[in-house]
Order: sequence, then structure tokens, then C-alpha cells
Amino acid sequence: MTNVSAVAPGVRLCAIRAGRFKTSRLLLQLALPLRLGEPEVTAANAALPFILHRSCAAYPKPRMLESRLAELYGARLGAQVQKQGEAQVLTIALTAIDDRFALGGEAVAEGCANLLLDLLFEPSLQGVGDDAIFPEQSVSLEKRLLVEQLESEEGNKWLYAANRMEALMCSMEAYGLNPRGEKDAVAALTSQDITSAWKNALKTAPIQFTLVADSDGEAVREAIAQRFTGQARNPSMPQTEFIFTAGEEKFVREEQPIEQAKLFIGLRAGMADRCDKLYAMEVMADLFGGGPYSKLFLNVREKMSLCYAVGARLNALKGLVVVRAGVDTEKADETKAEILRQLQLMRDGEFTDEELDTSIRSQCDGVRSGADNPEYQASWYSMYGIGMYEEDPISREDFCARIEAVTREEVIAAANGVTLDTIYLLASKNEEGGTGE
Repeated sequence: MTNVSAVAPGVRLCAIRAGRFKTSRLLLQLALPLRLGEPEVTAANAALPFILHRSCAAYPKPRMLESRLAELYGARLGAQVQKQGEAQVLTIALTAIDDRFALGGEAVAEGCANLLLDLLFEPSLQGVGDDAIFPEQSVSLEKRLLVEQLESEEGNKWLYAANRMEALMCSMEAYGLNPRGEKDAVAALTSQDITSAWKNALKTAPIQFTLVADSDGEAVREAIAQRFTGQARNPSMPQTEFIFTAGEEKFVREEQPIEQAKLFIGLRAGMADRCDKLYAMEVMADLFGGGPYSKLFLNVREKMSLCYAVGARLNALKGLVVVRAGVDTEKADETKAEILRQLQLMRDGEFTDEELDTSIRSQCDGVRSGADNPEYQASWYSMYGIGMYEEDPISREDFCARIEAVTREEVIAAANGVTLDTIYLLASKNEEGGTGE
């Protein structure tokens, strides 16, 4: 059972009652708009959840916070930053033992909620009153770690190529930004920058708490409501720009000393918003390149042996379909041509009812299997099932029922709405291949 309730202006709790787990999961998420031309803001926001989850005024030293987590039966604390559409979403998450396994009926979930609220509202600052800022030592640590994370992304050539394709395809849209910021902007951050980002987030960010536990969440809701009482807030939901049809096709080739080239093809999905043709688009993208039963896998990889790996996914929160393939540089042109040919076959309805049924079953099996752990359930309702965008929750069963209702005609119509935007090839310097032109 899922219950969504408003707690304060721009603050809500999504409580999912699940009695099958030994652990509970509680997420705190803040959504801020990605903005073109403001790299320092993106960088400061990106550093914020990491510096917040290290300490707070009540537990200013890491060992003190670790001791508190141990008191909560070994609770685990984590942080991350990602983008949902053109929102930069900051997350702090706690996983702990479910209340029913605690000694003496201890309210562990409520304790976790209060700890998250301490981290959010009472961080460990240096100074007095309005002049207090995050300590320079803490800021230096998070800057170094964030730069290392960005360098790690550059070293992962799949991730590097994916980020480059998005940046090129959406160069005039905020979605093209890396939600973790740019290295130079991160390196230039000051304590005042991150302190200002924290104060701005408290005032303007829509906030969602997502709880997966064997409870109705009322104690957690009361704890949240109490801490937000009297807080001056003017939240504004970040808006995402949807490009319905691609403009001029773009091709970009870069070279690096790598063994396997990475080919990315960015397609506009023909969606006017995140709900437009959603379920038909999900099925179309999956049948096109979502699994070992898909057109791309069976033909481009298996039958024609053009690539080592290939797949496609729908990003419904931005209205994109992204194809990626690992290829020999010399086969990049042929692979690109065959991928686009398979897309045309989808548009022409060249797929069997059995292939369609297999895709639908596979998607629903994957979604339903998420019931096996609280982390998946929390992620579902924090990003997809309800996210920070939807008014009413979409359960996994609701999602599957709508997927199962998708018709052949709807899939064909979805495929015909897809248009080619950008082709990006990260080629090997050690091979002589085509230009992709």
C-alpha cells in the first residue's frame, strides 16, 4: 500500500508499506533546476548532499555519526546526485533494520528520519549566526572526492561517451549538463558557495521523503512536519524542455587510444511531456533494443556480428531514446546504418506478435522482480512510479497493466514519432575506420 501526503509547502512523504523486508529504506531528495551558463551553481549543488551526509551539529565528527548509526542497529548512510529531466536531484539515503525487529519496540524509522532532518537542517558549520559556513577542511575534502568522481567518469569510456552524446545532443538545453558539475567549477568552489547552495535548497527545492517499511509512516510524517514548521519556503518545481522533433542531424567523431569504439545514437522520442505515449514508447524502445530478444540484439549483434554490445533505452523524463553500441571503428558506419534500418523496420511494423509479447513479458517481469528489495521499491517511487513530478503514485502493478495493454498499432505509431538527432562516435586512434558521414 502506498500513501502520498503533503507535509509542508513543497514537501511530501511517499510511504510504501512493505512487510516482507527485514530492513527499511528512507530517502530524502531535493530537486533543483539545472541552469545553462551557471557552472558554479551546478557544482555547489552537486557537492551539497555529500558534505551534508558526513556530519551535523549533533554529530560533528565522523566517528560520532558512525556511533549514532551503530545505535540505529547499524544503519547505512549514503548520498548521490543525478538528473531527472532537467532537475538536479540531491539524495541522502538511510537503510536500517525494520522497526518490527528492533528491541523493545524501538522506533528505528523515526530515529532515521530525525537523523536525516538533523543532517539537512543542522549541518556542522563554522562561525556564528548568518555568517556560519561549512568548514574549509570539509569543503576541500568533498571537492577532491567530486573531482575524482568526475575523473573516474572520464576513465569509464562508456560513461564518458554517454555524457558527451548528451552534452552534444542537448547543448542548448539544461539536460546536456553533467549533474555532478564540471571539474574546473568544482575545484573553484568556496565554503561560501556551498553554504549559499544549502540555504537556497532549503528555501526553493521541492523535497520528497520516500519510506519503504512495515508501517503506515505516520511517526515519520510527524517528525518531518515538526521540523518544517516555521520554515520560510518558496519551492518551485524544475521544468523540463521537451523537443518533440529533431532538427538538423548532427554527427560528431572523436578519437582516443581505446580498443573498442563507442557508438551512440540520440533520438527524439516525439513526446510532448513525460506522460505522452509513455507506455507505447516503453514497449517500442524495449522491443527495439531492450534485451536479448530485441531487434538490435538479434540482428545487429547476433545475426550480422557488427558489434560487441548493443542496446536502446527510453528516457521518458526527457523524451529521448538512446542507442549505444560497442564496435570496431572500421564497422561503425555499417553498424549505424543497420541500427537505423532496424528502426525503420519498427516503423513499418516488421515485428511478430510473439516478439511483441516477449518484450512486454520481459518488461513486466523485471518491474515485478523489484518487489524483492526495499532499495528498488524506494527508487521506483522516488524516480519513476511517482518521482517528484507525479501527483498520484503509479505502482508496479499499475505500470505493468498499462504496458500489457499496449497494442501493435500503438508501438508502430510510437516508432514513427522517433526522429534522429545526434550520432556520436568515440573512435579508436589505433584503427582506420569510416567517418560515419
